[in-house]
Amino acid sequence: MRKVTFNKSVVPILFLTGTFFFPALAFQVHAEDIPQTVTLTLGDYRFKPDSIEVQSSRPVVLTLINKDSITPHSFTLKNKAAGLDIDTGVSAGSTSMIKFTPEIPGAYTFYCNKKLPFMKSHRAHGMEGTLMVR
Repeated sequence: MRKVTFNKSVVPILFLTGTFFFPALAFQVHAEDIPQTVTLTLGDYRFKPDSIEVQSSRPVVLTLINKDSITPHSFTLKNKAAGLDIDTGVSAGSTSMIKFTPEIPGAYTFYCNKKLPFMKSHRAHGMEGTLMVR
C-alpha cells in the first residue's frame, strides 16, 4: 500500500489563494458603482449645507437629518427633464435616507415644500438649496 503525504508548507498558500485572492478577482468594484454619500441638516428654515455637488451617473445616498424638535420638513427636488422626482418628508427630530442617481449634469434647486395655513412656506422663508451635478 502506498502512503500519500501532503506538504504542510502548501496549506498556507492554498488558504491565501482561496480566501483572499479569488474573491478579489471575482468581485471587481468600479468607482462609478460606489455611492456618493451626502448629509443634509434641515432646521431653522434652511438646509446645511445649502449647496451640494455630485458626479453624474453615480448613485447618491442622501441622509436628511431634521434638527427641529417640533417642525417637520421635506426634501423636494423635481426636474422631469433630468429624471429627478424626489419629494420626501422628514418628521421633527428624525432622519431619513434617499438613494438616487442623477444622470444629466446641471444645477438643480431643492427645497422644503412645507407650509402652515396662513403662513409663508418654508421655501419662501429661504429653505432651498442647489444640487450641482458634474
